[in-house]
Amino acid sequence: MSVSPWMAVGLAAMLLASCRPLAANELEAGFASPPREARPLGWWHWINGNVTIEGIDADLAAAKAAGMGGVQMFDVEMYAPEGPVRYGSEQWFAHVRHAIRQAAALGLEFHAMNTPGWSASGGPWVTPERSMKRLVWSETNVSGGDLSLPLPRPDLAPAYPERTVPMEPYFVDVAVVAVPETAERIAEFEAKAGWGSRPVTRDTRVLPGIPPDRVIVLSGRMDAAGRLTASLPPGEWTILRFGYTTTGKTNHPAVPEGHGLEIDKLDPEAVAFQFERSLGRMIREAGPLAGSTFDGILFDSFEGGFQNWTAAMPHAFARRKGYALLPWLPVLAGRVVGSVEKSEAVLWDFRQVIEEMFAEHYFGTMHRLAASHGMKIYSESQGGPITPMSANRHVDVPMNEFWMPDVAPRAAKIRMTTSAATFLGRRMVAAEAFTSRPEHGRYRNTPASLKRVGDHAFALGLNRFALHSFTHQPVTAAAPGFALGRYGAHFGRLNTWWPYAGAWIDYLSRSQFLLQQGHRVADVCFLVDEDLGYALPDVVETSLPGYDLEVAYPADVLAMSVRDGGVLEHPEGASFRLLVTPEMSKGWVAGIATLRKLAQLVEAGATLAGSHPLAPAGLGDLEHREEFDRLVGALWGGLPARGFKAVGAGKVYAGLTPLEILRAEGVGPDLRWEAPMEQLRFIHRRTSDADIYFVFNDSDRPREARLEVRQPGRLPEIWDPARGARADAPMFASTASGVTVPVQLEPWESTFLVFRKPLPPRWISDAGAASLNLADRPGTLLTQDRSVQLHLSDRSRRDVRLPVLPAPVPVEGAWEIEFPKLGGSARFRRVEELASWTEDPDPAVRHHSGTAIYRTRFDLPRQPAGAVAILDLGRVADIARVMVNGHDAGIAWNPPFRLDVTRYLHPGANRLEIHVANRWINRLIGDEAVAVDVEYQKKGTSPFTDGRLLTLPAWIYRPEARHEWPRSSFTTWKHYEADSPLVPSGLLGPVRIEWWQPVPKADEVLKRLPAIAGSGS
Repeated sequence: MSVSPWMAVGLAAMLLASCRPLAANELEAGFASPPREARPLGWWHWINGNVTIEGIDADLAAAKAAGMGGVQMFDVEMYAPEGPVRYGSEQWFAHVRHAIRQAAALGLEFHAMNTPGWSASGGPWVTPERSMKRLVWSETNVSGGDLSLPLPRPDLAPAYPERTVPMEPYFVDVAVVAVPETAERIAEFEAKAGWGSRPVTRDTRVLPGIPPDRVIVLSGRMDAAGRLTASLPPGEWTILRFGYTTTGKTNHPAVPEGHGLEIDKLDPEAVAFQFERSLGRMIREAGPLAGSTFDGILFDSFEGGFQNWTAAMPHAFARRKGYALLPWLPVLAGRVVGSVEKSEAVLWDFRQVIEEMFAEHYFGTMHRLAASHGMKIYSESQGGPITPMSANRHVDVPMNEFWMPDVAPRAAKIRMTTSAATFLGRRMVAAEAFTSRPEHGRYRNTPASLKRVGDHAFALGLNRFALHSFTHQPVTAAAPGFALGRYGAHFGRLNTWWPYAGAWIDYLSRSQFLLQQGHRVADVCFLVDEDLGYALPDVVETSLPGYDLEVAYPADVLAMSVRDGGVLEHPEGASFRLLVTPEMSKGWVAGIATLRKLAQLVEAGATLAGSHPLAPAGLGDLEHREEFDRLVGALWGGLPARGFKAVGAGKVYAGLTPLEILRAEGVGPDLRWEAPMEQLRFIHRRTSDADIYFVFNDSDRPREARLEVRQPGRLPEIWDPARGARADAPMFASTASGVTVPVQLEPWESTFLVFRKPLPPRWISDAGAASLNLADRPGTLLTQDRSVQLHLSDRSRRDVRLPVLPAPVPVEGAWEIEFPKLGGSARFRRVEELASWTEDPDPAVRHHSGTAIYRTRFDLPRQPAGAVAILDLGRVADIARVMVNGHDAGIAWNPPFRLDVTRYLHPGANRLEIHVANRWINRLIGDEAVAVDVEYQKKGTSPFTDGRLLTLPAWIYRPEARHEWPRSSFTTWKHYEADSPLVPSGLLGPVRIEWWQPVPKADEVLKRLPAIAGSGS
């Protein structure tokens, strides 16, 4: 396919628009009202044909109402009973067309997974000839002389028998090679030949190698029936019959109509065939909406297994590496040919060809075809043979993933994706977000529990979440409904708290908008070699508290230069003070071009640390062994045990950690505070006119601390994504290296600091008061004291007298609680004290899942002018919308559940109404005591399927027959027992109104109050 001129112009304009820096007013406008591309997506799983038009409309309307940006659609099987809309049928395509048109009508994005299932790219249209392939061989030991014997075919059993499809044996000969019989084998040769995981370790043993002239190619001596007729020199020989077969890997978890072999990822024609068969009709039937609404193709994490052959491999290898592969084939079977050094170099070349072909022929072909329709590629380029450092060259929006309840186990893997994005100039890095196993899912999560993990993911560099899973709900009356098997955090319209999710979605959208601006700022760049694969050591993530880092492939370092002061610069905007070579326990290897570049950068002034490479990487590099050894000696020879040596204008360090080197070089932390540094998570992004810091208190303790930020001469602004508020910091101090900004962060709370403006003439640098509140109204200093002594930047002081505040007002007494539509009609409670619904004697209330409405009245005294009223709800289980005197005061979705209600209150009687939603847990537990006529798989069969619904109830697609189901809830997975513990629910309090007084800002103080005698002028 070709890109039409008008489409090319449109794509170019779109890319230019997405890359240009935002003006200040655009930054503010985007924060106030985030654009679609900053809003989260939903992973919209269509479960085994259980799809309806009504459900499509309702799902998309709910996504729009909550503030999402769109959906990414999958068609999966996932252990659910079959529904009526079968993949690939006319009815299925009609539903897809409707979904795209409905998304367009709502202004949502629609993306499609590139294949049935979620991994990776395949279907029933893939024959063995077009499938993923592996190199196989048989071995026959013979004595020299004249030979005539049948050579056995290699074992053709599928390498991946799980979920395989019936097929005839498939085998294609590649070559027949005779080598002297030997017991020596290269260590880990299977993985080194592309059939296994990296990292791999270079074998540096000295072993007797097979002389190259003793590798005898006999391919022309074997007939079509496999009989070899040949003559070999005297001695003992092994005849290797090489060929290739299908790996047997299939796409999963696809419905039967979409299930088949995985496509050959190294064959661009096969990949184009897969694109057409899986996506072609969808794109054509989208019409003009392809490239606008339908604007994304998705690739989930790669679970397609390994592939180390394709029909064109010999030609492709020779073209890329400049020498023939055939004489070296025995190396792929573990033999040492020539020497270990040469054999390892050939294996390195072979792995590199595979990696490059995966990137160019699989992702590159998909990207080219998607771009021809104006579409972007979203891809979790990770897993198996895939590394994000190379594959993401052909991806518009790199992705990674994180799981509940903690992102830390995946932090190093996420780092590889975000760093690849940095060096490719991709400002958006998306994520499969909040994926959960049953122990962390089961409808247990709320926006409050999700925030902690999401904020850590933000600090790692992810900036567009795709919620896992926003499962399609075909039947509104069947709630909470369908799910992605046992997995997921259960987002969507049938979740009890979804009507209140908009506040959290807005928080995500504002945060993602800011985090998509500019480029990441880091001080250290870690070089990783190609043999590391997708296994960056976890320790890297915790090695530089107060600083940030990137990881780079050799190709990224080749693009770097050095500017004055020894700063490394990359063309996409990243800059570094220190470059660290791989510190792998068993060493690393380097191409000669990489080594030359390292020497050039250090000579020009760069600072280098880390270990030297063990050996040249590939066979071509090995030809430059003398130069390689000379460069290694020039850079790493004669280093002190602890310290550095000068090389040209630069330095090479040894014996010091990167943190110690930065301190020795006088590079202070970008951000630090007095609390334990491991609890401070942050990311710093820079545009042409702004520096943006996201700061996260990764702790279960509140923190009142001063953040020291490396931003000299600039005014800090507080941008609060939860409230959508922004203001100049009310108090800060200037230091030699930047500014210190006091913050008050609740457990797991976060904020943004933005630096755009020069410092004002004078400002408040400190305040003496018993009570200071920086949290409830960002940008305003609040106190409950009668007087505050302010310290100004000019060293003068001012005493500020403030009005007397009323005492806090407890909201006590009678509460009326309404449980709407409970058991078909509303139920009411009148209580004097707040308590969990689980303490109610009525089982319907005790097991209620949904919303209850709390109403009460309270009296207030006349408050001083300018006083701020904070409504503190105490403990909420789990989320609340607050109405004060008929006005919507907002949604409290995260502890400490406080809202500024100043403008809604008045002296005298006030009305308070609080809508509180809990989770589905209690209702699911209560319903387990109600017998139903369908069966869920009992425990003991398989942990992956125990609990699944085996058959759909007869009423499921007949809403008028919903009364036939005796339970209040319906799920496709059994998560609880009747005796499982209930969880607290409702408004638990205590509820009260607190009064605070704003402290005047610096300009007001200077106008109104004289300096205290003895202070500065």
